[in-house]
Amino acid sequence: MRLGLGRRFVVMSGLRATLVLPAAALVLRAARATAATGATLVHEGAATRFTLAISEAPGFSLFTLGNPPRVVIDLPGVVWSGGEPPAGAGLVQGMRVGLNRPGVTRVVLDLARPVSVDRAEVVEAARGRALVVSLSPAPESVFLRQTATSASARPEAQAARPAQPARKPLVMLDPGHGGRDPGAIGPARTQEKHITLAAAAEVRRVLEQAGRVRVAMTRTRDVFVPLPDRVRAAQRANADLFVSIHADALDDRSVRGASVYTLAERASDPLAERIARNENQADRFAGPAFAGVTPEAAQILISLVRRDTLNGAARMARITVSSLAQDLTMLPNSHRFAGFMVLKAPDVPSVLVEMGFLSNRQDEALLRRPEHRRVVAAAMARAIETWCGETGVLQTAG
Repeated sequence: MRLGLGRRFVVMSGLRATLVLPAAALVLRAARATAATGATLVHEGAATRFTLAISEAPGFSLFTLGNPPRVVIDLPGVVWSGGEPPAGAGLVQGMRVGLNRPGVTRVVLDLARPVSVDRAEVVEAARGRALVVSLSPAPESVFLRQTATSASARPEAQAARPAQPARKPLVMLDPGHGGRDPGAIGPARTQEKHITLAAAAEVRRVLEQAGRVRVAMTRTRDVFVPLPDRVRAAQRANADLFVSIHADALDDRSVRGASVYTLAERASDPLAERIARNENQADRFAGPAFAGVTPEAAQILISLVRRDTLNGAARMARITVSSLAQDLTMLPNSHRFAGFMVLKAPDVPSVLVEMGFLSNRQDEALLRRPEHRRVVAAAMARAIETWCGETGVLQTAG
């Protein structure tokens, strides 16, 4: 049986896991979780078979990603207890396993070439059950053209089901600051909260005009949104990408230029640490009802950030730097790393774009001009669409 699959092939079984759980709930969830006790990769003839031993039949979702080609399997309610993953075999160069988000284990099969997923189902095994995924070589055109189907449907039902339109990726834009938090204030009294909102609205306009992605925003007017709520908004919306937009200020008014930040436990340099500290202090406006994340909780969140999520963020940062550099003055070492709270979603690739420094008169004057913000927005929109295309979340229907 050959299942038709898509650039983002999805096989769904069971209920989706909740994205965010309190720490106590995570402990209870782990105690009840299904165990994945081991995996094997066997290559026979032209086909490669992946087998995951599991204690109980799990729900799972499976999809493919291109550039480089990968098969990704998400397993809600499953914990990995199988030790070191097996070495690659045949069409699979290697296997990675980790926590994608609280309560969801992700298995990634790194492929040697594009494939067709011929089988993806849970079967009875000698000790419990096993998830079996069979792969065979396929041309890239087939790999990219495959469409979604259901693992639980019978073959005849799959054949009768019409192809569903592909889901457009969702990008969450986050205009920094707002309401009682003005953010940075420039020499000409320009407030960061107004600049970021205007820039984000322009990015949304450009993206929606192109029609290749869906766009949401953490705020669309001058209101205060606590930092954790910005992260949760992306998670609740099941966003594919989170882009936080800022224009900071420094004591050194000679510093200017755009830059892009991704999450790190330790800042890449003192300037990155200073900027992260400035942005993280936004919650001082929230009052007791929105106390900041404790260092312990922040560490837990950081530990949950999946390697693929960080890799996706790093790729977005590189693409954004390249796109911005075509039209803007850039800060030296334009891709930097720091512990921004808004980048700590464990399941959404996230970047923070500093469009420039309001403390610098040249940057401030430029950011006040709508025509300059249009240039910035076009570069950011170009980067977003490029990232969506390269990571496989940008699809075509049919």
